[in-house]
Amino acid sequence: MEMKHFIGKALIGFLVLFSIVLSACVGPQMLVAPEDSVSLVQGGPQKGSWESFDVLLNYQYVYQSGTLKLNFGGGAKRGYDQLVIWISFFDTQGKFLQTETVYNSGFREKFLPRSDSHEKIFEIPMESTQFAFHSMLKKRTSRR
Repeated sequence: MEMKHFIGKALIGFLVLFSIVLSACVGPQMLVAPEDSVSLVQGGPQKGSWESFDVLLNYQYVYQSGTLKLNFGGGAKRGYDQLVIWISFFDTQGKFLQTETVYNSGFREKFLPRSDSHEKIFEIPMESTQFAFHSMLKKRTSRR
């Protein structure tokens, strides 16, 4: 009976170890839900807006196979020391492909007024079918 328990515990231990190694090899897969992304439409220009807790971003894009030309403007909803906005690209299943920086203030507050516009051109994976914005805002600290 003891040999049976030993073999059972050894098998369970092996399966746990194998699962850990396998998950480390595959790595985490970032997926995006359809309601959190925007479908890429060939040609354009296509217009839209994106709002988070920290930012309101108005954008216009032209998508041609492998290239996205993005014009954007907007404003932060509160004072900040640093603001970064990224755009991530996903395939038809919502699987993450690539992230690019849209805007980085450095350590100063200077996000564009809503009427101003910047332009960026991104080389993106050919299998991209959708994108999503995300941001990080470091709240303004009091200065003396």
